[in-house]
Amino acid sequence: MQLFCDRCNESVDHPIDIRSDVELAEIARDLGYRSVCSGCYDDLVVEAGETREHQADDRRSEHRVAAHVTLRVTPNGGESHETISEDVSDNGARVRSPTGLAFDVGTVLRIECLDGGPEAVAIVETVWADGEGKHAGLRLVESSESWQELVRELERGGGGTDT
Repeated sequence: MQLFCDRCNESVDHPIDIRSDVELAEIARDLGYRSVCSGCYDDLVVEAGETREHQADDRRSEHRVAAHVTLRVTPNGGESHETISEDVSDNGARVRSPTGLAFDVGTVLRIECLDGGPEAVAIVETVWADGEGKHAGLRLVESSESWQELVRELERGGGGTDT
């Protein structure tokens, strides 16, 4: 019986089963690979390492705390609007777009916690809509100790209005 590498389709005498390999199991599942040749195995290990490094830099992979904090957002030179955060992280927040304010990617906002918490300056990094309305991902221009303390407090279960 002739065996072939699932990645390069070359004939292989001793295929390596990657479904049980801790580093490659997710890749195997995502790509539908079961067994590969030794050359492809080595390549996949390198690619998996590069992917982990990229994810470390990816904002979406950073730790977030689900928290409903009432915020006042003020676009540069515009009028203030109240909104609610959906989650916060050391480097930003995801918020619901307030009625009457259309967030645009790249807009600079001043964020103030209405409970007297920290203030920050953020840039609208992404905007999207779903069945619940419009949302925006805000990235702090510069993270501060007071913002990080807010995140820690929310993580411990204090502050905010989690619902």
